Amino acid sequence: MKYKYDRKLFVAAAFALLFAMLILMGSFSNIETPFINSIIDLNDNWQISLNGNVFDSHNPSKTNIGVINEGDVVELTTILPSITDYADPCLSFYAIHSLIEVSIDDEVIYSFGHEAYEDGRTVPKTHSAIPLKREYSGKTLKISLTGAKASAFSGLSSFYIGERKDTFVGGIIVNRLSILSGLFLISLGFLLIILSPYLLFYHNNDTRLVFSGFISLLLGFYIMSYYGLIDLLIGNPTINTICEYVSLYNIPTCILGYLMSVFSGKKKQLFRCMFITNLTLFFIIIILHISQAVRFTDFTMPLHTLAAIESFIAMYLIAKNLINKKASSDKKFLLSDSIFLLGLSIFMIASLVDIVNYNYNKYFSAAGETNSNITITTIGALIFVSCLLISYLYYNIYSSNFETMQSHIVNLAYTDALTGLANRARCEQVMAILSADRGTYTIVSLDLNKLKQINDTLGHHEGDRLIVGFATILSECFWDANLIGRMGGDEFIVVMTDEHALNCTKRIHELYNIIAEWNSKEQSFQYSTSYGYAYSYEVPNGLASEVYMLADSRMYEMKKEHRNDNRKEVENA
Repeated sequence: MKYKYDRKLFVAAAFALLFAMLILMGSFSNIETPFINSIIDLNDNWQISLNGNVFDSHNPSKTNIGVINEGDVVELTTILPSITDYADPCLSFYAIHSLIEVSIDDEVIYSFGHEAYEDGRTVPKTHSAIPLKREYSGKTLKISLTGAKASAFSGLSSFYIGERKDTFVGGIIVNRLSILSGLFLISLGFLLIILSPYLLFYHNNDTRLVFSGFISLLLGFYIMSYYGLIDLLIGNPTINTICEYVSLYNIPTCILGYLMSVFSGKKKQLFRCMFITNLTLFFIIIILHISQAVRFTDFTMPLHTLAAIESFIAMYLIAKNLINKKASSDKKFLLSDSIFLLGLSIFMIASLVDIVNYNYNKYFSAAGETNSNITITTIGALIFVSCLLISYLYYNIYSSNFETMQSHIVNLAYTDALTGLANRARCEQVMAILSADRGTYTIVSLDLNKLKQINDTLGHHEGDRLIVGFATILSECFWDANLIGRMGGDEFIVVMTDEHALNCTKRIHELYNIIAEWNSKEQSFQYSTSYGYAYSYEVPNGLASEVYMLADSRMYEMKKEHRNDNRKEVENA
């Protein structure tokens, strides 16, 4: 009952910690940033056109330009305000898969993406920070965005002018929740991957932590790269695009890998098949992209569809497994699986909501793809990874407790209750192993003398004390033996293999020295033993039980001599 109570307390504490983290992040996202007021918002007084057709709207973020395909040209023109108060002014905006050209009074001052487009490479998303001169004040600013692929983008970002460092810091602060979440998931992912080899080597090749680490890592990279934050932080849009699509395509694969680690039998085979299929498709896409047959970014919709199908299959199998466990007497790992299913369900629902929102914005809303966000997916990802860890920790706690219980049961089955030595069943098991291995070993058979006499004269309590004391003597003498056991009553056995089996005579002398030392301190009775030992090579190709019988027969010869000596002592008296 105490274990069950601790278990529930642990799960409740973990969810409370997750809830507190989400509250903290929500509070963090509402921090006021007054210094951003120094940045000029250029979201009015624009002339906006698509392929020469001018829109009535003058606000880029509210103009529904539709979906921009390859070759479509969006042009934005305005008069620059006064920027003479800035020491290092720059124009800042965000663009998706676009060829960018910026000019002042028809003089081009900045271009982006043309070289990659001409080489057949993907034109990445980018946070552009274009340096301006103070003498540009009052001149005509023209921005041209040309679609670099089919369905390249929709919607226009906001445009800002300010000090370069202020626009950079402003971008960090505006996206602080996504940056914080992404960095947390990336750091956690690396930590789990670093720790995972321990479990691979010491916990029966358990790969749950490996896949948990990769799931967290890829979710973190996807959140960061979706908003172009990797480009914002390191100034490399190509790496940002690679991170976005590699993580997006492989998150479902890693979830399947985790499920492959959890399940067994036919379910494991099914998840392994889906895992291998996803990996194969990913490598085919890479080959096609490198050969410039198809662009890496063109596979988003097919892979989204595949991921949706796999998600519903996974959810069905997990739910069915939980229902079967609840109905059966085997409720092992039930709570662990339930927590994982909860996290996966929340993540899937959150992702579905953002996918619907993304497609609505891209195809029907003036906001467009450029102003879409994945806030709900970010929260779902945090909850999912937290549930993964809680599920895994609970699995470990249960497994550890279960293994301890199993070990205790095994010990009860193979341990002599009085002495703590191996019992007869364990001794016979070890002898069967020795017979199969055909190695070098020695078996010593020992009989504790005068046990019946002490039981009859001093009582069974003293007889038990004699047995326990002799077991301790054997453990002290044969400390490096492979087995010390009690075959029953007053009969004991010692098994030594390899180099420990070479010099048994020396060990017997040590045994008698220890017995003499104990006898000098004992007042109620005296320890005495008969022994016999045999080496495995004395019974060529024989069973260990035959070697034991040889040792036992030698022990009985010695016991007979002891009886004769005792009889002579009585007659002489």
